[in-house]
Amino acid sequence: KGSFASVEISSLNLERHGIDFCIIIMATETTKTTDTTSLDPISAIFVSFITTFLDDFGAWEWSYWIVAIVTGLILYVIKTGIGKVGGVDWYSLLHSIITGLGAMVCVYLNFMAAEPLTGITEPLRTAQCEAPLTSLHRILPAITMGYSILDIVDGVTAGLDFLMHGLATLSVMVFFCAHNKPHLVSPMLIMEFSTIFLALVRIKGISGFWTASVLGAFTLSFFWCRILVFPYIWSELVQIMQQESSSQLYQSCFPGYFKYVVFGFGMFYNCLNLFWFYKILRKAARKLGGAEKVQELNDVMDKASRTDKKTR
Repeated sequence: KGSFASVEISSLNLERHGIDFCIIIMATETTKTTDTTSLDPISAIFVSFITTFLDDFGAWEWSYWIVAIVTGLILYVIKTGIGKVGGVDWYSLLHSIITGLGAMVCVYLNFMAAEPLTGITEPLRTAQCEAPLTSLHRILPAITMGYSILDIVDGVTAGLDFLMHGLATLSVMVFFCAHNKPHLVSPMLIMEFSTIFLALVRIKGISGFWTASVLGAFTLSFFWCRILVFPYIWSELVQIMQQESSSQLYQSCFPGYFKYVVFGFGMFYNCLNLFWFYKILRKAARKLGGAEKVQELNDVMDKASRTDKKTR
């Protein structure tokens, strides 16, 4: 709708009466694929949901910047109006639910639905200048862009690592949206899934068993999403982009520096995630060893530098 998903160029060198007929260019418009007959049941449900709640409301034409501004305003109202009722950062929880679960859907559809729907696997189709697989792939980074402003504000008091995370997140989302390639980073937002449990562990008035269970879920989800899945998705994309970078099709829609930015931001998050996971394991060891109670200091469990000072 309003954009081009692919451009086919055929060269015909026909000499007829001394006249050369050269280039025929045919462009095909982006179309929304609603035929789910070739999909597995789960992919069909996801595609139908996206069609009903996003496509039918014009999500293919939504401005990235408007989505970011609206998201930021809504989360700001929640942050200032509700605050930390019950000990939970509700604006952070809402963002992590939308983005974390949304990214999981994007990852699933990339693996299970890209080839049945388009005939090309991901991330190859992205490296070949294809449009986003779904409108969810398109708008998810814009939502995180709006959230990242509040993340930066919190990072000022949370610690340097959190401030760097907020600044990096904002920069990455702006970069990919400005280059009209947000769908490239959407699956990587699966990192936000672990934040759901981080927010829930701060609920006040719950039992020690509940706290321990949520802490365990947070640790496992952090390891799965940030230490295993994110590096895999990122490394596969870097490899495909390197392989395709010499093709004219790739060069027609990606500037020369693009693959280096993809490599750089991925390395930053991989290092940051490993650093945080080290601190998470140290905190888990303190709790298991009895040096720190299960329900103690969980409001800053992801800020181990501050926690360490309190527990030494």
